[in-house]
Amino acid sequence: MAEVIPFRGLRYNLPLAGDAADLVSPPYDIISPDAQRRYHEKNANNAIHLDFGLDEPGDSETSNRYTRAGTALDDWIQRQILTPEPDPAFYLLREDFTGPDGQPAARTGFMAAVRLAEFSEGVILPHEETASGPKQDRLRLMEATDANLSPIFCLYSDPGHEITGALEKAAAAMDGPAIDIIDDAGIHQQLWAIRDEQATSQVTKALAEKILLIADGHHRYETALAYRNARRQRDGDPADPQPYDYLMVYLANMDDSAPQVLPIHRLVCGLAPETVAGLPAMLEKDFEITKFTDGEGNSAAESPASQMIERLSAADSNRNAYGLYLPKQDSYYLLVTRHPRPVLNDDTGHSAAWRSLEVSVLDRLVLAEIMGIRNNGLNETARVNFVERTDAALAQSKDCDAAFFVNPTSMAEIRSVAEAGEKMPQKSTYFHPKPLTGLVFRSFRY
Repeated sequence: MAEVIPFRGLRYNLPLAGDAADLVSPPYDIISPDAQRRYHEKNANNAIHLDFGLDEPGDSETSNRYTRAGTALDDWIQRQILTPEPDPAFYLLREDFTGPDGQPAARTGFMAAVRLAEFSEGVILPHEETASGPKQDRLRLMEATDANLSPIFCLYSDPGHEITGALEKAAAAMDGPAIDIIDDAGIHQQLWAIRDEQATSQVTKALAEKILLIADGHHRYETALAYRNARRQRDGDPADPQPYDYLMVYLANMDDSAPQVLPIHRLVCGLAPETVAGLPAMLEKDFEITKFTDGEGNSAAESPASQMIERLSAADSNRNAYGLYLPKQDSYYLLVTRHPRPVLNDDTGHSAAWRSLEVSVLDRLVLAEIMGIRNNGLNETARVNFVERTDAALAQSKDCDAAFFVNPTSMAEIRSVAEAGEKMPQKSTYFHPKPLTGLVFRSFRY
């Protein structure tokens, strides 16, 4: 089903390019403006100069951050800051990190070139809705560079771990990783370029029987499809596969204990005062509600916020559950649906898997229907902000009218919705950690 092949990556020529830890950056879509500038100042060869350039005064259609990225890529290749792999390779990546539960965790995946396929072909499946804005940005960058500068993130199923096992066996025969760094998030990153033909052939053959599920990078995948279609039309629809028919992808096994999926909480601002004051009563029809209080003598660990999060994580998996914080009343609640999943009616046009999702029920029933955050609703102008870390959401919720906390979406739920041919609502999942930008690039000229 999937065509997954090794490729001749462009990698930093160390130490000429600089220290490896100073050359990589997080994915563009999680970098704040302050962090963007900081990475630009960190090293003149940092990957962010290609993948997420700064706008400058006087920019025009012919001179802008996209054209500067194309010029910089050519310059780095000419000066051998970046050098091509001598032979096609898979790029094995091991990440050791601390999970959201505070425990050590590890994930092993690899980067490869994957042949693009329309979603209708059933070879590569999306799992989440996307917006149009980021697609235009990524398309202009691809047009200016003729390259994949950062990998999208896909999942495959391999209960026996045969695929990464073959790559790890080849890596064990090497002198050591090509890159071995601790990144700015404290994650230990180790990269091996696996060129062993027996190992790469074994992996390609094994993945030919798999379906790939996009975990992160939907915008870039759809952008790559648009770019491919435009190039094939311009080139007269060549019969042979072209470099732009493929996309650089980071692949991880969904049957591993990692990758880890973090929840994405909803913070709501701009609600009508009567909605804020009456929200618990408005929710009673559909939810059993528990309010947490700060009893005398309670320790910090027994605070209402901690009680809410602890009870939420232990909620009955057969029902949808949410934490609710109302800052103006300084009140914390646990909301549990009165009826088992799926709560949403089948007249939504969605499968039972989609209608069972906690984010679906929260977005459709609570935010849109009960609270009126929809067109022509009482709170149609309210803003919903998305925050993926619980500690950050608790801190930021002080400035909003209501904060809803959710449990992470499970891998089984993600798989069920995708196999039903559907996409999850936007901001349903946050995969952690996200693959770094700059470990390897893929130019269409090699």
